[in-house]
Amino acid sequence: MTDSCCDNNLLSGAEASRSARDHLGVRGFVALWRGERRTVTELTTDLATVQALRDAGRLELGDDGVLVGVHGLVARPTSHRIEHSGGNVHTWCAFDAIGIPAALGLDATAVTACAHCAAEVRVTFRDGEPGAGAGVRLWVPGGSLSHLVADFCRHANLYCNPEHLAAVVSSDQPGRSVDVGEAASIGRHTWRDVAAIGHELIEETQ
Repeated sequence: MTDSCCDNNLLSGAEASRSARDHLGVRGFVALWRGERRTVTELTTDLATVQALRDAGRLELGDDGVLVGVHGLVARPTSHRIEHSGGNVHTWCAFDAIGIPAALGLDATAVTACAHCAAEVRVTFRDGEPGAGAGVRLWVPGGSLSHLVADFCRHANLYCNPEHLAAVVSSDQPGRSVDVGEAASIGRHTWRDVAAIGHELIEETQ
């Protein structure tokens, strides 16, 4: 997998300083997971990187500078969420809803809707391992990704089955279709930075 969203963490790349990666990626993720309202200046003083990440669709802030979205989590309602013992958290896309509980080794449920028929799709995790998924497919977009949310997340949807995916995604569209097991595997790589603090994160939200 070479797509920029799935290669290293969501804040990787030359435009992100180490401080911003550590503070915005991990600490920002933790704050959103816990439902905390944190201003971006509480997390980093590297405002140049903050702006670069906003421009790249990898960081979302409110008008008051409060962190709204980073590293797949978002503090506003979306069509995608993770239900776990500590509560519910929303994500930017269906891939996030699968990849995060897989990386954190959670008992949880990823909840989204089929992008073709709008039927609710639920994937249950036990210790970070997803259920069989019964034909459910995730579309992992490829190609150039200049804005993470617009170019990747908007298209990284779950589908009830391969037929529903084919009805929406054209055969010449860059990317690939994966089952929930492979999506979870990609997610463990993408969120390996927060997996290192996973137990602490889980314990403090239970």
